[in-house]
Amino acid sequence: FATAFVNSLLGARALSDGLGLWDWIAVALLFAIGGLIVFLLWPYHKYTFRFDPEELLHRYVDGDRPLKISAMQRALALRIKADMASNWRIIQRLRAALQIALVLLLFDILAWLFAVAGI
Repeated sequence: FATAFVNSLLGARALSDGLGLWDWIAVALLFAIGGLIVFLLWPYHKYTFRFDPEELLHRYVDGDRPLKISAMQRALALRIKADMASNWRIIQRLRAALQIALVLLLFDILAWLFAVAGI
């Protein structure tokens, strides 16, 4: 929303007197931010945070040697920890992309302001 608002507000004013260097820079930054937004919003299906009840029953209860409750709890706790580590790597990539997009947005605002000021 912030990117769309800034670019529509400042871009309309800056482009009213033609295209200059700062205008091209701002447009390039807009496309870069758009690419990062697509990266952030692209559906990603490798998150792991659910258990399949049928798999759990087969593995821990209905198998050849059913596990005791304490062994099941330990195995599930270790699986949750592994899932957290896997998800953390994904979240870190998304967080980095969001931070880069924020910095690019700030540069985009500066580029539009320089274009409006005629610098």
